[in-house]
Amino acid sequence: MSEPHVTAAAAPRAERLSPAHRKALGAAVLGWTVDMYDLLVILHVASYVSAAFFPAEAGSLVGLTATYAAFAVSLVVRPLGALVFGSFADRAGRRPAMVLAVIGAGVSTALMGVLPGVETLGIAAPVLLIALRIVQGMFVGGITASTHTLATETLPERWRGMAAGLIKGGGASLAVVVINLLVIALVALLGQEAFADWGWRVLFVVALAGSLVNYLVLRSVEESPAWVARHTARDTATPTVRPGRALFSRRWRAVTLASVAIVFTASAPYYLTTGILPTVYKQVLEMSQDAASLFLIVNVVLSAAVAVTCGHLSQRVGRRRVFLVSGVACLVLIPGLYLVMSTRPADWLLLVCGAVMVMASGAISAPLIIFVNELFPTEIRSTATAFSWNVGYGLSGLLPTVVTGVSAGVSSIIPTLIVLSAALSVVFLVLTARARETRGALNTA
Repeated sequence: MSEPHVTAAAAPRAERLSPAHRKALGAAVLGWTVDMYDLLVILHVASYVSAAFFPAEAGSLVGLTATYAAFAVSLVVRPLGALVFGSFADRAGRRPAMVLAVIGAGVSTALMGVLPGVETLGIAAPVLLIALRIVQGMFVGGITASTHTLATETLPERWRGMAAGLIKGGGASLAVVVINLLVIALVALLGQEAFADWGWRVLFVVALAGSLVNYLVLRSVEESPAWVARHTARDTATPTVRPGRALFSRRWRAVTLASVAIVFTASAPYYLTTGILPTVYKQVLEMSQDAASLFLIVNVVLSAAVAVTCGHLSQRVGRRRVFLVSGVACLVLIPGLYLVMSTRPADWLLLVCGAVMVMASGAISAPLIIFVNELFPTEIRSTATAFSWNVGYGLSGLLPTVVTGVSAGVSSIIPTLIVLSAALSVVFLVLTARARETRGALNTA
C-alpha cells in the first residue's frame, strides 16, 4: 500500500498559505459549521421540540429524553453515511462528495422545520421526525468524509494542526454562535410565547441557506492535491481498493477500533458540556432563554480560540502531549466546576464555570481531526476518518440521552454529569498514553 510522498508530489513547500490553501480551509470550516449546525440545532431548542412532537402527558423529562433520543438517531446512522460518502470521496474526490453531503443535510434539516407536530399528525409526527433525523444523519456523516481531508491534505505541514483546531473548534463554535444569535433575534422579534409556539422552527429552515452558501464556496475550491497525486500515480494494473472493506481488514482493523475509542472519549467532554449546557442552564438552573444563549455564545467563542491554539501547539509538541495535558484538565475541571454550578452561585460565576469547561473540551479535541487523518493512507483516508469520527461522536452524542435517562429528575442531572465526565476522562488518558505519535505521518501516508 505504498504511495508517493504526498507533500512533495502534490503540494508546494511554501510556508505561507496561498489563495488555494485559504479557499480549501474556508470551505472545510464552513462545511463543518453546516455539519454542526444541522446536528446541534435540535439540542438548543430541545424543550420546544419536545412539546411539539412528544405527548405532554408523558411528562417533561420523558419528552426531553425522547428529544435527545431523536438527536441521537442521527448520530447512530452517521457511520453508515461515513462509509457511503467516504468511499465516494476516496474514489471520486473529496470535493464532489462534500457538495452532495452539504446539500442533502440542509434539505433534510429544513424539512424538520416545516413538519407539523403531534397535535396535527398524532403519532405520525414523532415517527416522521425520527425518519428525517435518519436521513439527515446519513448526509451529516457524509460531510465529515470530506471536510477534514480536503483541508489537511491541501495545506502545508506547518499549518495542519492549526487547521484541525480551526475546523473542529471554529466550525463548531460558529454553528453554536449562529444558532444562539438567531434564538436571541427571534425571541426579540416574535416574543417568547410566539418563539416557543412556532418561531423555533425558523432555526431548522435556515439550515438550507447555510448549505447553499457552502455549495457556492465549494465551486471555487480545487480538489485535494494528495488525492489527485494518488490517483494520477496509481498503476492501472493495481486492483482498486475498496475503502469500506479495507477498514475491517487484518491490516487496519486494530487501528480503526483504536481511533474510534479515542474519538469517543475525546469528544465526550464536548457533549457533556456544550451539548447539554443549554438544558442545564434553562431547566436545572432556571435561567432565561436570552441569558442562556448569551452565556453559550461567550463559551464557544473562547473554546474556538483554545482549539486553534492547541491545534497549532500540537504541530510543535506533538498530538499526544496536547491530548494528555488537556485530558488531565478535563478530568479535574469538568467534574469540579459542575460541582460549583450545583450550588447555584451568581450568574457571573456560572458564566466562568461554563466557559472554562467548554474551553477544556475544546482543547482535548483540537488535534483530533489531524490525528485521525494521519493514522490512515490517502486511498482510504476519507472513509477511515469519517467512520472513526462518526462512530466515536455517535457514541458520545448519546451521552445527553444517557444523562437525562438515568437521572431520577432534573435535580439529578448535574451529579450524573460529574460522575460520567470523570470516568470517561480517565479512559481517554489511558488510551492516549498507549497511542503512538502521528505528527508528520500525513507526508508519507
